[in-house]
Amino acid sequence: MMRVLRGQIIGTVERWYSIPLLLLLWQAAVGSGLVESRLLPSLLRVWSVLVRDIANGVLPYHTAITLSRAMTGFVLAAIAGIPFAAVMARSTLMRNLFEPIFFFGYPVPKIAFFPVFTYIFGIGSSSKIAFAFLECVYPIVMTAYLGFRAIPQSLIWTAENMGAKHSTVIRRVVLPAAMPGIFNGLRIALPVSIIVIVLTEMIGDSKGLGYYIAVSGTRFEYANVYAAILIIGTCGFVLDRALLLLRDKSVYWERDETAIGL
Repeated sequence: MMRVLRGQIIGTVERWYSIPLLLLLWQAAVGSGLVESRLLPSLLRVWSVLVRDIANGVLPYHTAITLSRAMTGFVLAAIAGIPFAAVMARSTLMRNLFEPIFFFGYPVPKIAFFPVFTYIFGIGSSSKIAFAFLECVYPIVMTAYLGFRAIPQSLIWTAENMGAKHSTVIRRVVLPAAMPGIFNGLRIALPVSIIVIVLTEMIGDSKGLGYYIAVSGTRFEYANVYAAILIIGTCGFVLDRALLLLRDKSVYWERDETAIGL
């Protein structure tokens, strides 16, 4: 028992030691004077600002707005993108029609379309959610599409030859086989949704973590900026771990070892 526990502790340290190492390098750079403390405040200063703005409700307020926008765009992209990818993978007409569009548009920086979204939906939450949807739907559709396309046709033929109905084939063969690819797309899209919401809030808004960072930067309050960055990183990490746990529940026959050692 102790050997197993020791092995788990060592595995956790080996996986995550880079984070405390980075924090130590941060503090060493500030303490040695290599970096101006105003541009890179000490960890103690950032921590005090973080605790203060959590206690007074400022950071929870902005965090809740940013995450609600990001998760709404992400969930909508998943709901629309996964079935669309399945249809595109199984229909020659849909594949020939949309595959070139997705492969051509994938590398295009979508931020160029943000003024259009602002003009259509306004500068509030609607335009940011729509933009997060656009950014997320590309990786979700592409990875899910490739996952559906990678399913051996022999699996489907075998199920059909054994008398399985079309709905049964979809539910018991196609979806399970494509699940690893689908979750890969979701893991890519999840942090993207947070990134684009923060960026658009920095461009123009009066609430959200992006707004908090932009205002703090103009006031040269860099401790506040780093406090918000730590909040964003923590939220992204927690959501990614939650998605990995959901993946392990859904794709139990192909366990992802990165979910171990939280």
